[in-house]
Amino acid sequence: MKRKNFRLADVLTLAVLLGLLVSAPVMASDEETDMDKDAASVSPSQISRDRINAIRANEFFYQSYGKADPFSVLVAGDFEKNTASELVDMNSAQLVGVMWGQDDKFALVEDGEGFGYILRVGDQVRHGRVVSIRKDSLTARVTLYGITNKVVLKLEKTEG
Repeated sequence: MKRKNFRLADVLTLAVLLGLLVSAPVMASDEETDMDKDAASVSPSQISRDRINAIRANEFFYQSYGKADPFSVLVAGDFEKNTASELVDMNSAQLVGVMWGQDDKFALVEDGEGFGYILRVGDQVRHGRVVSIRKDSLTARVTLYGITNKVVLKLEKTEG
């Protein structure tokens, strides 16, 4: 048999590791008994109070230099009502499509200038409101100079 030669440093390292392995369970059991004694003498409410105070003691700092403020308001300013110029004129509008869902239905309308609008029942249009939306039409009641008219936009079928 060949005999292996070990260096003194290797032997000392193994001895220290063996000592740590042997003493680790003894040290752990001593810590557990100390903790059990502390837990038995302290009420659960005191433990939770200590945990809450430890959490409150943490201070957080947000470094915002060069970054956008994540807490700033996304939409600034006051609410502004739609003016008559922003509402769709039903006399020059064309019904482009109707969308149906389980809870909602809305019409896609394009005005004479090519701007698109999404309208639901009850939405305002210039000088009136949308009264109903059907699968192929939109009906609005428009009052102009004291005369109320019913304007119906029908969906035109396109080929292809």
